[in-house]
Amino acid sequence: MNSLLKWALILFVLISIILNIVLISIHSGRAPKCSSQRLHPLQEKHDERSRVFADLSRDEYLQVQQYMLMQKDLDISTLQNTKPSQNFLFLIDLSLPKKADVLGYLDGKSSKPVREATAVVFHGTKGHIKEYVVGPLPNPVYHRDVTMEKYKKELPINVRTVTIGEYVLLISFLEQEVFSKLVKLMKESFDVGQDKKLNVFHQMPRGVKSGDRKTWISFFRDFSGRYIHPVGFEVLVNHESINTSDWRVERLLYNGQYFNTVEELKQKYDSGSVKKIVFKESRNYGSLKPQRKPLQLSPQQFYAEGKRFSVKNNHILYLDWSFAFGLSSLTGMRVFDVRFKGERIAYELSVQEAMSVYGSVTAGMILTKFLDSSISIGRFAYELTRGVDCPYDATYIDTYRYIDMEAPTRYRNSICVFEHNMGQPLRRHFADFFHNSYGGMVNSALVFRTITAIGNYDYMWDFIFYQSGSVEAKVHATGYISSSYLVNGSLRFGHQVAENVLGNIHTHFINFKVDLDDLLTSTCQHAFVQVKKRMSFCALRGCAVSNIACLSADV
Repeated sequence: MNSLLKWALILFVLISIILNIVLISIHSGRAPKCSSQRLHPLQEKHDERSRVFADLSRDEYLQVQQYMLMQKDLDISTLQNTKPSQNFLFLIDLSLPKKADVLGYLDGKSSKPVREATAVVFHGTKGHIKEYVVGPLPNPVYHRDVTMEKYKKELPINVRTVTIGEYVLLISFLEQEVFSKLVKLMKESFDVGQDKKLNVFHQMPRGVKSGDRKTWISFFRDFSGRYIHPVGFEVLVNHESINTSDWRVERLLYNGQYFNTVEELKQKYDSGSVKKIVFKESRNYGSLKPQRKPLQLSPQQFYAEGKRFSVKNNHILYLDWSFAFGLSSLTGMRVFDVRFKGERIAYELSVQEAMSVYGSVTAGMILTKFLDSSISIGRFAYELTRGVDCPYDATYIDTYRYIDMEAPTRYRNSICVFEHNMGQPLRRHFADFFHNSYGGMVNSALVFRTITAIGNYDYMWDFIFYQSGSVEAKVHATGYISSSYLVNGSLRFGHQVAENVLGNIHTHFINFKVDLDDLLTSTCQHAFVQVKKRMSFCALRGCAVSNIACLSADV
């Protein structure tokens, strides 16, 4: 009986498996499938003319670099360890053609504008900065100095941004002129020695008047999230000269106390006449490593019938929308020739500036005003993480950049594009008075995104294109706060966030450029006249403001 029961159970299991396979096969054809292929045709066609806005390709970067190196009178170096007293090719970027020329080309009224690049050279040997236009691309044959044309004056060499090479020199200077002379203090206060170092954080601006090049450098523990691990030590370095032998320490701040020289701090520390910082182990509370594994995957989005947008070269189509895009090393992401239902609604929408102003009682943070375009915004747009920075199924785009480096560098997946359900209907209405009815529309929108990690802040930049015909420019700040060491009087300028750590009070300012000049239709002109009666200052602000006001009135 046991044997018969055993075989009966085996037979039952086999029959059940076969039956389930048959049922699954029958019903699988009826179930909806997720398709990676587009089931419906695009409403528009990609426009090759968008290439007029395209970022430089790797080959174009190399062509410009080689051309500039061939100009023997410029005597340029491309090495990152180029000294400030030498000539360094700092930047190569697209030189956008004049708007009037582009509009003529886009509207089929004139030929394609000449493609050119911008090259910025730090002429340390001559003591100035030059900006050149190089062209035509491909295969450039000329360069033109446009410095005076653009800036109306010569640019002295000490207004240049700090390069990677200069950062290396500053760290070496600190080792020789500060750390090596304060061995006892560094060990007892910060546990710094041959095997342990402190991280540096440069404050900005680098001075209080034109011509200054003096940087307060703050020191932090060598942890992840170092920005919230200050140690209470800051040094003011004067590096105005292009000769590093002339650099000098002008002031030091230790535990809220100021000293004019390294020797003065050493003497007072050794004599016990300063309030000392005693090293204490600190846990890495700023780590982004999860303390526990998530129990399951978060909700995911998918395209049931394929993506409703398309990316080709630097051109994007989405339902009634079309636009060209790019990523400037200096200012960040930008879109051009934005059209809705074939009508151009904006010539340009772009990021221009991100600024943060701090308050503090300590030296560096008293002055700090981070003006991110001064160190370049787009250069810090790195690879995006699938499923975190953007949805897994987003379309990812690579970019190339040449800024403060020896060759053009590819940044994989540094732009993402995806359609996203905004979580609430675009419009809806339910009625139960006399008769029942409901009407609603799904609010899906296309998101064009980059994320720039500039020091402690990560800025998430979004241009969002809605089915209603509206565009939203949006920025979300994340990353780490900037902090300072807690000393007497600090709490007037922030909140304590950890032992001896102050989260400093600060304000963010974000600037976008919206160019709507070509939209001044007769209807819009009439609307603007009405607006000017209420906002007389608009007449003094130029075309861009007038058209924004016009659109607001028209809508």
